[in-house]
Amino acid sequence: MPRPLDIVVVDDEALAVERLAGFLADMPDCHVLATAANAAQAFSIAQSQQPDLMLLDIAMPGESGLDLAKRLQQLPNPPMVVFCTAFDQHAVAAFEAQAVDYLLKPVRRERLRESIERVLRLKRATAADDGRDFMAASFGGIIRRIALADIHYLHADDKYTIVHHRGGEHVLDQSLKDLEQQHPLRLLRIHRNCLVNRAQLAELRRDGEGRIWAQLKDSPRPLEVSRRCAGELKDWFKGN
Repeated sequence: MPRPLDIVVVDDEALAVERLAGFLADMPDCHVLATAANAAQAFSIAQSQQPDLMLLDIAMPGESGLDLAKRLQQLPNPPMVVFCTAFDQHAVAAFEAQAVDYLLKPVRRERLRESIERVLRLKRATAADDGRDFMAASFGGIIRRIALADIHYLHADDKYTIVHHRGGEHVLDQSLKDLEQQHPLRLLRIHRNCLVNRAQLAELRRDGEGRIWAQLKDSPRPLEVSRRCAGELKDWFKGN
């Protein structure tokens, strides 16, 4: 049986901590490693004990949960973060801080379980990831490395895959399916012929004909989202 998730519950409200810890105690794949009442305590625990996951409140005395989540990303082995908050207006900022999920208080047991399942899937995907931070593009007999962080989106064009990135456009030898499987934490499918860099997603919008479009941060062209992919994409934005 895989090792249980080591989880830190961070909230300045004792009853909220008790509620979440009680739910986790009934889940055999979860272990409450520690609790913290503020961001300073939580960051110290993250440094010394390297938990897998933090259940993190946003509004706390001192540093906010959002600021803490951003600071955690600077650690060599940062924990995943699921926000548990009474405020629904911070969802976009939460996902920009690399949150896995966004739960509204009072957190329901079933909803927390969905988040745990999502974290477990991401951990399995991370183990399967090939660890590279680049893609190899070929053009004119030359092979060039393109950093994953520079990629905006990729789309299938007939027999080829075109990568759109900060430096322009290039052709890849790999299929979208292969790239999606190799980089599950970086790339998200929004259409059968399109993958986007998760870090590039800025907003979703619906036009007058009912079609859904994704707007990227560094690309002026909105990308159409298929109905099949719309649900997962909305979950990514909203956390529910």
